[in-house]
Amino acid sequence: MVLVLSAASLLALSPLEARAQPEPAEVGEPVPGFQIEALRDSGRAVTPSSFEGRYVLMNLWASWCAPCIKKIPDLQEARQRYSSERLAILNVSFDRPKSEAMAFLEERKMPGSHAYASGGLMGEFGGKFARMPSESASTEVRGLPNLTLVGPEGTVTGIIAAEDSTGLLEMLSAHLSGRRSSGQSE
Repeated sequence: MVLVLSAASLLALSPLEARAQPEPAEVGEPVPGFQIEALRDSGRAVTPSSFEGRYVLMNLWASWCAPCIKKIPDLQEARQRYSSERLAILNVSFDRPKSEAMAFLEERKMPGSHAYASGGLMGEFGGKFARMPSESASTEVRGLPNLTLVGPEGTVTGIIAAEDSTGLLEMLSAHLSGRRSSGQSE
């Protein structure tokens, strides 16, 4: 089941407060700035500069999100197709508590680096990267899974939101085509 929340109605945000929310990631625009904590090394911060010069796929997920779990084989295939020098994978957990994500990763292989969105879907990071289109301009909707691809120059090149049918491997192929390389861990 896809988690979908209406921030404006659930949080009773006024129009002024709703406008004060973080600007969302938009295809063709520079990646919004962020700083989140590494999942297994809580003293280390992850920022966009951590991935300069390569594509970075930000995979927003949670252990309780069945559609997120179904994306793991595609993430594994992406790692096989594209080296970590060409494509970084950043898996950002929205689990509560953080220990749920760590326990999940002990049992399942998810390639890439791992970080933790401490503010959840309604936090600053969630506001920038987990937004989904809404029929009402006054209602903000957020959900998982969400995959955002950022190019080597720092521009958002693709977004697959929870309701999208676009395939991850197709999106990666469209942007990283022609240069297959052996997989390496990050």
